[in-house]
Amino acid sequence: MIQLRELRLSGPRKKSATVKFVAGANVIAGASDTGKSYLFRCMDYVLGAEKMSKKVDEDDGYDTVQLELLNSEGKTLTLTRHLSGSDIRLHRSPIDQISGDGETVAWKRKGKSPGPDLTSALFAFAGIKEASLRKNAKGKTVRLTVRTLLPVFLVNETAIIAEASPIYGGEGFDKTSRQRMLSYVMTGLDDAGIISAEQDEIVQAAARAKLMLVSELLAPVEERLNREQPFTAGEPELTIDRADEAIERLSSSLAENSQERQKLQADRSEAVIQLQTASSQIVALDQLLQRYALLKNRYESDLRRLDFIAEGSHFLGQLQEVRCPLCDQMMDAEHKLHLEGHSDAKSVYQSSKAEAGKIIGLKNDLTAAVESLQRRRAARETERDKATTTLNAINGRIDRELAPALQATKARLDSLFARRVQLEAVKTDTEQAEGLRELRASLEKMLEKPSSAKKTWTAIDPVVMQKLSKEIEVILKEWAWPGGGRVEFDSKEFDIKVDGKPRQSHSKGVRAILHAAFIFGLLNYCSKQSLPHPGFVVLDSPLTTYKQGQVVSKDDAVDPTIESHFWASLVTVPKTLQIVVIDNKEPPEAVATSVAYTFFAGPNGTTVQRKGFIPT
Repeated sequence: MIQLRELRLSGPRKKSATVKFVAGANVIAGASDTGKSYLFRCMDYVLGAEKMSKKVDEDDGYDTVQLELLNSEGKTLTLTRHLSGSDIRLHRSPIDQISGDGETVAWKRKGKSPGPDLTSALFAFAGIKEASLRKNAKGKTVRLTVRTLLPVFLVNETAIIAEASPIYGGEGFDKTSRQRMLSYVMTGLDDAGIISAEQDEIVQAAARAKLMLVSELLAPVEERLNREQPFTAGEPELTIDRADEAIERLSSSLAENSQERQKLQADRSEAVIQLQTASSQIVALDQLLQRYALLKNRYESDLRRLDFIAEGSHFLGQLQEVRCPLCDQMMDAEHKLHLEGHSDAKSVYQSSKAEAGKIIGLKNDLTAAVESLQRRRAARETERDKATTTLNAINGRIDRELAPALQATKARLDSLFARRVQLEAVKTDTEQAEGLRELRASLEKMLEKPSSAKKTWTAIDPVVMQKLSKEIEVILKEWAWPGGGRVEFDSKEFDIKVDGKPRQSHSKGVRAILHAAFIFGLLNYCSKQSLPHPGFVVLDSPLTTYKQGQVVSKDDAVDPTIESHFWASLVTVPKTLQIVVIDNKEPPEAVATSVAYTFFAGPNGTTVQRKGFIPT
């Protein structure tokens, strides 16, 4: 719940018009034309009225209305609105501490826009959840707003004496939603679950339009089904489940084929590596054997040359004109001199024999090396032949068995996939056709027998209304109501009867007092039950039901006894609630000193008295 703390009217180079409020009872009294009703209109305007309902000469130069509120959590919210009719700015601080532009919200949400507005902001601040209310007998619902709730906490001077129900706010519009608002306030339950019943003509037109659409949707589906009948008849035993089973089996076979191919490919790769390795080593060994053959030939050539030198050395001294065995030149005197001076046949023989021995050793080593290479080459040839045999076997297995099986399996899978797609299409079309046929039959039946049955709605809970009536009885007793003061709620008029007499059957003065009792009783009940209520009420002229200059009749006046007890009851208003009474009549001095009292003395007041709401 929330309470008022200050109302301020301000403008550039103008002294602000301010009224402050406290918890409990507040009274604003004074003569006519002192700004009391204008003050009320300022409250109404900043709480979401479309425009400022009345202008006065004194407000020239003023352009902004501010209303400071305090909730039960101790938080402050100030509503600020320009008199030109703009949206509302929110400030989370008292008026005197406002800084910046604040948060802007719409004074009224447009259409179905979910954007923030006064209702969403104020309800959240007051702890009231947003609700949906039924607006007519067909079940259409509307959103609960501040303006719908307004009659239970802000009562103007016209509504308070009106013959219409207090919850209608003196207006004849939106009666159903206002009735449902009272039910929501009294129970905390809204009409969010209601489904609206449209007019029969609209329902029939919508059904015909839907029937045409269904027929248009059904025609191509049935045409496809007719085309698909030969296919389904050609292989009736093949269903989607069986196709899936066959696809699963073939997929498993394909996977096994692929696994075997992968294993064979791995074996083939290994065989290729072995073949390549053996072949390359054979080539290397052949090259090495060729080189060793050349070296062997060289050793044999050297041995023959040395043998010739050793065997023919002792003949050199006896030869005349022959060729030298060393340089192959003709032997002349110089050669002979050289041989005689540096060598003899025995040393040449020994040297040749020693050199030949070394070469024979090298040749034997070479022979052993060649034999080793030939053995290695034979081993590589064996490996090559084995790898070639393995490779041929693998290629044969792949080419002759696996590849044809793979191709056949893939072809069967492709065929099954195509057929499954067709079967799925047939199933989808069949289900869609069945659904559309059922919908068409339902629509045709609806058009054959249009329903004109009128819905009945649950009335407001009589138990809670009886409890509200008891709260009002307590208030009337406190106000010294003459007679028994037994209160009943008239669910037809949505108003109260006192001692069997409807409120609207009384005079203006009594209607105003009973209206005030209704509003006070509702505030007390909601506070005790923690139900959705703003927590404060403002009443304009509950005791003065006539305008200045009018002749006061008996119907306009309020019983003096009731009036005095009305004033006295304000002293006992608990601080958890707030009541603001605006009236021409002044409270007794004992009451004025016990409540928050603001008095507007008018133009004839003393210099120390406040003349009116707007400073002059």
